[in-house]
Amino acid sequence: MTSLATALDGIRPDKIDAHLRFLSHPLLEGRAPGTRGGQLAAEYIRAQFARIGLQPVDGSYLQPVPMVGMDPHPELALVLPDGEVVEPAYRDEYVAEAGVPETRAALDAELVYVGYGIHAPEYEWDDYEDMDVRGKVVLVRVNDPGTADTPEFFGGRALTYYGRWTYKFEEASRRGAAGAFLIHTDESAGYGWNVVRNSNTGEQYTLAGAPEHPLLLRGWVKHGVAADVLRRAGLDPDALERHSSERGFRAVSTGVRVRGRVQSELREVSTANVVGLLPGRDAQRNGEVVLLSSHYDHLGTGVDPEGASVVYHGAYDNASGVAVMLAVAEAAASLAEPPARSLLFVSTTAEESGLLGAEWYVRHPLVPLQGTAAVLNVDGANLQGRTHDIAPLGTDRSELGDYVRAAAAEEGIRVAAEPHPEQGMFYRQDHFPFARAGVPALALDHGLRFEGRPDGWGERWYEEFVTHHYHQPSDAYREGIDYGGAVQQGRVMLRTALAVAAAERLPEWNKNAGFERRV
Repeated sequence: MTSLATALDGIRPDKIDAHLRFLSHPLLEGRAPGTRGGQLAAEYIRAQFARIGLQPVDGSYLQPVPMVGMDPHPELALVLPDGEVVEPAYRDEYVAEAGVPETRAALDAELVYVGYGIHAPEYEWDDYEDMDVRGKVVLVRVNDPGTADTPEFFGGRALTYYGRWTYKFEEASRRGAAGAFLIHTDESAGYGWNVVRNSNTGEQYTLAGAPEHPLLLRGWVKHGVAADVLRRAGLDPDALERHSSERGFRAVSTGVRVRGRVQSELREVSTANVVGLLPGRDAQRNGEVVLLSSHYDHLGTGVDPEGASVVYHGAYDNASGVAVMLAVAEAAASLAEPPARSLLFVSTTAEESGLLGAEWYVRHPLVPLQGTAAVLNVDGANLQGRTHDIAPLGTDRSELGDYVRAAAAEEGIRVAAEPHPEQGMFYRQDHFPFARAGVPALALDHGLRFEGRPDGWGERWYEEFVTHHYHQPSDAYREGIDYGGAVQQGRVMLRTALAVAAAERLPEWNKNAGFERRV
């Protein structure tokens, strides 16, 4: 058993590399939930938890997550007021799926443009005011009305949850809509159409049971297609966009009818979160846990635009995060004196399908959420070398920010502001379901100020990755990776977890964070 300094030194590049090399190997076929590759990844993580001495929870290292797999085959026709029919091309111009786990879902309904599709009383904003959309299909902008020039309005430049695509579908369902289509632009989404296509075609997943926010049909459509249809229906899409950015906007009936049908091949999907417990030493507090998470799933296999079979390896996203979490778990387990509170390591499934593994855990926690001190998530380890900074998501929302800043200072790096708040990354990782359930949570994203690189190099790397490699087959393992930055992330993660585990009281949310701990 070792001291803290020795344990930290045990977070080594060779250990991270070994995990990353295996988890992103083509033999794991992209680690999609309910597939052989996904099961192999889960078994590998379970074996690593057992090897390093973590304990099972309730007798098992696996928390089953029952899901339904749906392979959609949609058809879509948009009937203009003059009777002309527009049939956009699936994959190239739109993607769609059933929002209910049924073999056949169909609708023939009016299309209503609802701007951002937001109901936010605290901002005196309601895009649905005076419009009954029950049984209709809504056409929705991504993002929210906040801008850098309005810092107190919808978070200013920073995207709020109102801007996330998940919220748009949820609110449409709450309003009784039969379907919803989101208008995609690279700028508003933060990624290109290739990401939308790859993420929303092929088998899709939903948690077993009745869906919380059902829609017969939901999907994305390219901005150019939506604008063309609106224009041919006698509307001015540019004026609609301008007006929908202003308070007082009212939804508009377009006169277009949506005729959509989705035939889906359904199957029961067997997948699981992988869990391992390092019991705390304090009998009064070891029933409380600091939860460290990282998702192991990715997109599986698919077909590229030329029709060739491809593997989505998911090396950076997120075999790298799991590799760091495993190295942190091994370091924690080697400590001569365990922390006061317990550490619970959770490698989640089905993150790419909408944070489903994390959502299932929150609905069925293995440790009561009231006794979960904090959640630290890692999604994407730094594979480009050491940095001068680290850029966690959520440091300004809870007292966890103080813990992370102290841990980073011990490592000689500073905590940077979130580099792309307009992309709403806080709502896109597995810590978010925990935050929404009241548990202080953050994501330990790496920084972009790289040692030995010119100013702006990290930002250019990020833009190149998002444009060309995010959710693409090219996100693959390569020889010669510089793991210096990943080691930094792991060391900050371990220091933060141990500090929270040793604290006299549980961390709390900051005032006006938008979340509060539930008793």
